[in-house]
Amino acid sequence: MKYYKNLSIDETNCMVEKEGHPIHLTAMEYQLFLALLDHSGRVCSRNLLLSSAWHITTPIQTRTVDVHIAKLRKKLDLGQNELKTVMRQGYALSG
Repeated sequence: MKYYKNLSIDETNCMVEKEGHPIHLTAMEYQLFLALLDHSGRVCSRNLLLSSAWHITTPIQTRTVDVHIAKLRKKLDLGQNELKTVMRQGYALSG
């Protein structure tokens, strides 16, 4: 079990709960959140996130990461200060 602020992450059952209430994340959203959590406090480039969540190893230009980040912010109720956009670099989950 991992924890981030008021979220519980059960990696065995691929579940995220907020204050005991389950939050439905798609498989990709879940993998993206885990990648951000594993690199908490550090900037994750789009390519790193594509590699971690989607297993895409060739650098590509896509807005997929941006769209999923927006969905994660909304579903997990994370503000701009908790899941930061770092211009021209990527995203960072505050530590």
